[in-house]
Amino acid sequence: MTRGVAPAAAVLGVLALTAGGVDASSGGAWTGRSEIRAPREFSGIAWLATAAGGSGGEPQQVFLVCHDARDDYAERDLPRLSIVRTPVGTDGIIVRELDVAFPDVPNDLESIARVPGRDEALLVESNADGTDPDPTIYLARWDEDLDVTIAGAVPWPRTPEPLVNVEATGVVTVRGRDYFVYAERAQGSDTTRVNMTRVRIEESGRIEFGRRWTSVSFTAPEPPDARPASGLDIDGEGNVYISSAYDPGDLGPFDSAVYRAAVVRPGGPVGARLRPVDPPEELARSSGLKVEGVALVDGSFPIFISDDDEDYGGLLRQLRVAGQSGRG
Repeated sequence: MTRGVAPAAAVLGVLALTAGGVDASSGGAWTGRSEIRAPREFSGIAWLATAAGGSGGEPQQVFLVCHDARDDYAERDLPRLSIVRTPVGTDGIIVRELDVAFPDVPNDLESIARVPGRDEALLVESNADGTDPDPTIYLARWDEDLDVTIAGAVPWPRTPEPLVNVEATGVVTVRGRDYFVYAERAQGSDTTRVNMTRVRIEESGRIEFGRRWTSVSFTAPEPPDARPASGLDIDGEGNVYISSAYDPGDLGPFDSAVYRAAVVRPGGPVGARLRPVDPPEELARSSGLKVEGVALVDGSFPIFISDDDEDYGGLLRQLRVAGQSGRG
C-alpha cells in the first residue's frame, strides 16, 4: 500500500442511487462496484400541491406522474403512477410509487391533464402507434392526503384526425366550461395539430366529450427530426405550452425544447378558440434530455418538465426561463 493513501474500501463505501437520492451504505465489505437504481421514466406530469419543505421552510412542489408501462407480460404488474416531490436538501427528488386500482390494466399512459381548480385529472393512454384496440382515458381524483383513486373511465372520443400516438394533453377552463386539448406526437414530422373540444366531468365520474373540434397547426423549429408534441400544459391565461423531443433510441443522445405554442380564448364554434403563436416562443432547450411532460404550478409559473430518458430513467426539473418575471 502506498504511504498516505487509504484503501478504496475505507474512503468510498457502497453507494445506492435511489429515487430519493444517494444513500451511503453502512458496514459491509467493499464489493468493488456500485448499485444504481434510477427513478422509473416520467411520461406525464401534473402538479398536485405545494407543501412545506425541509427545516429551512423551503416550499416543496408535489406532482403526480404516470409511467408508460405496457399491458404485456413484462410490464403488466408495474405501477402506473407515482407521487414525486421536489428536493428540499441534498437527497434529490422523492418518488413514491402508488398502488392504484384501475378498472383494467392501463396500456402506455403517456400524459396527465389536470382539471383546473379541482383535485382531479385525466390519465390518457396514447394509443401506442395504433396497437391499442381500445385506448382509454381515466379520471383520477385525490384527497387532502394525496391518496389517488380512479373515479371513472371512458374510451377516447372520435377525433378530428386518426388517433395514432398522443403524448400531449391538457384541460383548460374558459368562462366556466372545460375543454380537452391534445396533440399527436407526429413522429417523423416537425408539424402537428393542436386540437380542442368540450369535456364535461360529472361528480359521478362520468366523462363526456364534445363532437365539434377546433384545431391549429404547431411546427417545432427545434430540435431537428423531433416529435413535435411530447408534453403539454395550459396556464390560467390560456397559454398552451408544448414540449418537443428528439429520441434516437434507448441510450440517446436526446434533445428537447419547450414552446409557448398557442393561446385559448373565448369564442368560436365550440365556445372557445385556439390561436397559434407564430412563430412559437421558445422558452428553453434541454439538450441531452427527452422531455415528455410539462407542468405549471397552480396554473402559472414556475414551470416544470419531466423526462423519460429511456434506459437512464426519469428526471424532474424546474425550467429557468430568462426574461420572464415570476417564471422560475
